[in-house]
Amino acid sequence: MRRRQYGDRKIGGLQLIWYGWLTFLWLGLLLLWVPWNTGGRGVLFAEAAEQKISVDLIHQTEGYSAVLYDNTNGLPTSEANAIAETSEGFIWIGSYAGLIRYDGNTFERLDSTGGISSVKCLYVDSKDRLWIGTNDNGVAVMERGKIRMWGKLDGMKSSHTRAIIEDQEGMIYVATTCGIATIDTQYHLRMMEEEAISEANMRDLRMGADGIIYGQTNFGDILRIQNGKLLQYHPISENPLCGASLFPDPSAPGKVYFEGTDYKFYHAVMSDTLTDLEPIDIQPLTFIQKVEYIDNKLWICASNGIGVLEDGKFHLLENLPMTDSVGGVMVDYLGNLWFTSTRQGVMKIVPNQFADLFGRYHLPPSVVNTTCMSEDQLFVGTDEGLLVFDEKGPVKRMPLKKAETASGKPLGSKDLIKLLKECRIRSIILDSQGRVWISTWRMIGLLCYDHGSVVAYSEQEGLLSWSLRAVAEQADGSMLVAVTGGLNVIRDGRVAESYSEAEGISNTESLCVEEGWNGDMLLGSNGDGLYIINDVGVRNLNVEDGLPSDIVMRLKRDPKRDLIWMVTSSAIAYMTPDYQVTTVKKFPYTNNFDLFENSSGDMWVLSSNGIYVTSTEEMLANQEIRTVYYSIANGLPCITTANSYSALTPEGDLYIAGGTGVCKVNIEQPFENVEALKAVVPYVEADDKRIYPGPDGGFTIPEETQKLTVPSFVFNYALSDPQVNYQLEGLEKRSMTVNRSEMVPIDYTNLRGGTYYYVMKLKDAMGKSSKEVSVKIVKEKAFYEQLWFYLIVGVVLLVVIVVIVRFYVGRKTRTLEKKQKETMAL
Repeated sequence: MRRRQYGDRKIGGLQLIWYGWLTFLWLGLLLLWVPWNTGGRGVLFAEAAEQKISVDLIHQTEGYSAVLYDNTNGLPTSEANAIAETSEGFIWIGSYAGLIRYDGNTFERLDSTGGISSVKCLYVDSKDRLWIGTNDNGVAVMERGKIRMWGKLDGMKSSHTRAIIEDQEGMIYVATTCGIATIDTQYHLRMMEEEAISEANMRDLRMGADGIIYGQTNFGDILRIQNGKLLQYHPISENPLCGASLFPDPSAPGKVYFEGTDYKFYHAVMSDTLTDLEPIDIQPLTFIQKVEYIDNKLWICASNGIGVLEDGKFHLLENLPMTDSVGGVMVDYLGNLWFTSTRQGVMKIVPNQFADLFGRYHLPPSVVNTTCMSEDQLFVGTDEGLLVFDEKGPVKRMPLKKAETASGKPLGSKDLIKLLKECRIRSIILDSQGRVWISTWRMIGLLCYDHGSVVAYSEQEGLLSWSLRAVAEQADGSMLVAVTGGLNVIRDGRVAESYSEAEGISNTESLCVEEGWNGDMLLGSNGDGLYIINDVGVRNLNVEDGLPSDIVMRLKRDPKRDLIWMVTSSAIAYMTPDYQVTTVKKFPYTNNFDLFENSSGDMWVLSSNGIYVTSTEEMLANQEIRTVYYSIANGLPCITTANSYSALTPEGDLYIAGGTGVCKVNIEQPFENVEALKAVVPYVEADDKRIYPGPDGGFTIPEETQKLTVPSFVFNYALSDPQVNYQLEGLEKRSMTVNRSEMVPIDYTNLRGGTYYYVMKLKDAMGKSSKEVSVKIVKEKAFYEQLWFYLIVGVVLLVVIVVIVRFYVGRKTRTLEKKQKETMAL
């Protein structure tokens, strides 16, 4: 929905005079400063072509996400022929369904009534004009919202366009199925008449580093063009291997890459013929559709996948959702990669701090209850057993030197993974001695894995039950064990103490355990709050004592603040050493499972619908809480398992136990940087008529405008959703704040003539980065708002007042004179 504003502010005449003079002076200075020549966009595009890619698909196995768009998730079609980006930030997609514009949030199919109904190719020239090659209606150019088209009636021999390119003089070349058309800077079209190519069925045109345009016909003939003239033409008979997908080497003028008729890939010298053929093994790729040079790498798009040639070495890109009929690739202004497929739609590859470990190693989805990092090995506890990862991936065996119960009974297995097969593992905890404690649920009991040896504790060794939840270490090295039945303490290799219903624990379904202050033992229950156990006895805290809920799922020490955080079923709270409980009342979500703080004081809260990140100090202040929210839409591969245990390393790597696998994220690295984002108002609408900016970047709207519509865009193609604060200064006293995904065009009505500034402020929710963009909007003044009008009105009013005063004085004078005469007559 659009938000409507009414500009009914009253401004006095004197104030208008001052505004008018100040505006005139400001505009005069601005015109002296702003250059009128807006050329040179070619330099900007050259810089963009050299931009570094935001992810390393060759050397990284994580840190990025590949998102496929088709007709199931926003793209109006499931096929794409071409893709391009214009300088303001829009991404344009050409398909048989027409021309589609994408702003990072919405795919918009443009009206096809103007003739652009089936798009074959796209090209952005040095003037930032978008050239559109259609499948059956010629070629078009879009500039400032206006479209101009050329077809057979304008001199083209064919309306089927295959490729578009611009030379160094600004001449546009259009490859069709029947020759090559040129369009000069004055928009004059002519067909190249050289006999060899006058009716050639063209496949592609590419610009070489030597300024020569290299072309290829659909049959494999090769040609070179410069300054609108044919330099050379080589029929396929002279180059029997040429085949398809010719691409001039940008780093070596005179050399080309191509796929031969033998379906091999070659690097060769092109003079009068192809010589010095160097075969390059790109198997298994075949039927190359497009080759591009991006970030000093050769990107190869083929019918069966994508490959990269870097420093002469070929890399096949695997584990990507797009594998069929890949037809093109480009990089956007943020360094993200985009691919098109005539069968699968559009794929973008963007940075993602969340890594899917199960997806990386092709493991089937599984419920993960716990993770634990020990000596560069990640222990993962699932409902079906134990997984262990090293730097190469899952290990098959974990040999055991010894495996027995605490009472000395052999466990009958020499491999830890095999021993825990089909066991439901609830938690895995690392103690200060480097031992790994594995709590199983009604299976083997509690295992202590100590560098290749295992000791098991069960009911036979004194545990209250086989149903184990979690383990926590005390300062003296003893282990607190939360079980269904109460609490056990393991000290010196044996079960030394037990606390159950007999000791005052009325609800023995334990969920978590932690050491309190002065050696106290804290036990969280499933329905009776918190038990504080010490030498004095057992004390119970529940909702009557200030707990937000009687279900306590997690207790976590905060040594920096001398607090203990509590995660309950309905809220987050914290306790002080005197066991006073404070509930964090304004946290935006209730069903939370765990929390972790980074070195910057940001708290990461794992919940049933994603991750919330906020300032720990804001949580303690217990007032308004700002959060950054991450979900599946933001690249999170899985949601945290309820009441699970996740591992945090000293380096900040958090291994989240999820409902379908393990998610890795580094909580020390900043996620959002809005300073790099483009925020623009590309045009405004005055009574639904589109107006584009002038040379100074501002807008001027007519005096008769009743409704001004401001469509603003923040072009963010990554996985984040920053906040946008916007305001029309000069009208609105307060700004509005929305997430970028919620932005819509804004309507303003009844604006008075004058100068306004539409201001957008971008910021991440944590306040770590920001950006401000201001756009000037001038509404021409109506005649009744002009200074001369006020002067005339003032003069007229003055004359009227003088006339009225004279009339009044004259009347009074006549009345007095009449009375005076009457008095004298008496």
